[in-house]
Amino acid sequence: MRLQTLSFALALLAPLAGAQADTTPPAFLAQPVVTLGANPAAPLTARVQLATDEPVIVEIFVREPARSFRFLATNTFATTHDLPLVGFRPGRTHRVNVAVRDAAGNRTAWGGGFVLTTPALPANFPPLNVTTSAPALMEPGVTLTGLRWSSPTLPGTGTYCVYLDAEGQVVWLYETPLGLRDVTRLRNGNLLIHANNRLAQEVDLFGTVVTQWYAARLGAAGAPPGAILVDCDSFHHELHELPAGEVADFIALSTELRTFPNYPASETDPTQTIPSANVVGDVVVEFRRDGSLVREYSTFENLDPYRLGYMSLAGIYNQLYGGVLTFDWSHGNAATVDPTDDTWVISLRHQDAVVKVRRSDHSIVWIHGPHDAWKARWQPFLLTPLGAPFEWQFHQHASRTSPDGVLTLFDNGNYRAVPPTPAPPTSQWYSRAVRFLVDPVAMTTTQVWEWRDSTPFFSGQFGDVDPLPLTGNQLVTDGAKQVPGLNKSYSRLVEVRSAGPGSQIVFEVIVNDPSLPVTSPYNWNLYRAERYSRPYPF
Repeated sequence: MRLQTLSFALALLAPLAGAQADTTPPAFLAQPVVTLGANPAAPLTARVQLATDEPVIVEIFVREPARSFRFLATNTFATTHDLPLVGFRPGRTHRVNVAVRDAAGNRTAWGGGFVLTTPALPANFPPLNVTTSAPALMEPGVTLTGLRWSSPTLPGTGTYCVYLDAEGQVVWLYETPLGLRDVTRLRNGNLLIHANNRLAQEVDLFGTVVTQWYAARLGAAGAPPGAILVDCDSFHHELHELPAGEVADFIALSTELRTFPNYPASETDPTQTIPSANVVGDVVVEFRRDGSLVREYSTFENLDPYRLGYMSLAGIYNQLYGGVLTFDWSHGNAATVDPTDDTWVISLRHQDAVVKVRRSDHSIVWIHGPHDAWKARWQPFLLTPLGAPFEWQFHQHASRTSPDGVLTLFDNGNYRAVPPTPAPPTSQWYSRAVRFLVDPVAMTTTQVWEWRDSTPFFSGQFGDVDPLPLTGNQLVTDGAKQVPGLNKSYSRLVEVRSAGPGSQIVFEVIVNDPSLPVTSPYNWNLYRAERYSRPYPF
């Protein structure tokens, strides 16, 4: 595992042209201290602490029986350093050497090395079956994901946030008892954890909770001490950092409860109604680190609350809203900003629709999905499909657009129909990764790539597809595959080469593979995954 590039190191260490050469190497003021596993929640994180007589950066050299690697632990020159060291595999003995360099490139290595023996993976950690790893064909870097465990029959729930290297080996983990949704990396190198539908956390590589935010519009009684209160009903399904330069720091999906009269009581029989219904809709919120709201958009503003998809009458948010019977009309699960036209791209799972909305005035730009059941008011926003093969997405996850107008998403494929059309048998449901080219002027969409694997599969919830910038590969999170004959699910990560004919798998990790001799009794699900060039933010 290589965690630096030569070009970066040379640029960082190059002396200023014309300056008098500095040839004096930096000196350690005391023996460096290298330790391991101070926080049991992050047992593979080591720590280096040192002081020098002039500002330096820190180089780390690691050897273990089967491999060796080196990396920069920071790109900041300073006279004192207290840094996390990430990249150690579990259950191994590592020899660690420390060196420092000043701004002129002078280097000093500490004379003695350090021995770190990492613990084995926790007893409850799921087996990871790495079926394919072809690093030469893969996007370089490490994969960040949350391995979420739960069971309908056994007590307990929780998550392991992990970095996996190119060989599918764990090189960092953080254990939390929260059955979180998602984990992403912040620009400062810490992790942003979507802990539950009221709580968000910032956690550093030592496993320390740095900051917490709590959705407090429905009350703050459950907020952890010191949490920053945010004026919204919830955080659900989406939470990530906005690009630098935005007024807000974070974007999230929240919810809103409204009461509607004469509401449908059946997805497939429009003649069945009830006098009134408590309907939950999705709200996009953008907020600052201090918790103050910057923007808020409710899907009730300009979408049809009476248009039902399959599962629109599910009571998923009953507990959030005090135990009253609610209907999960839209079930948003993704909200991203498209900077090319200052819009939100919002995935509404129970509407089988991805909707693009202007941030400035909340007007609809387009609706991507089946045309069924949209009334006349929304017909002008429906994209026209072009070309063959073409299939609409159903109950999708993780929609996003690229600057060239390509919409990428994980098509879960539940129901594969819009009510009142009857759904086909579950044996005919299937999932896929898919990309569409959207023309917002002509109001058309063309399917430009899909991946269904060589054997059809169905993953009815969760899921993610990330286009990878250097290789053009696609990182697919297949987050909830059912174990045949059991009330239990498992997951996998797949990297697919999407260039040229076919779709070659170059990386595959199956989490709790049911074909293995020994498996975990729990559900193991992945919500999303991200590929980063290294665990550090530089």
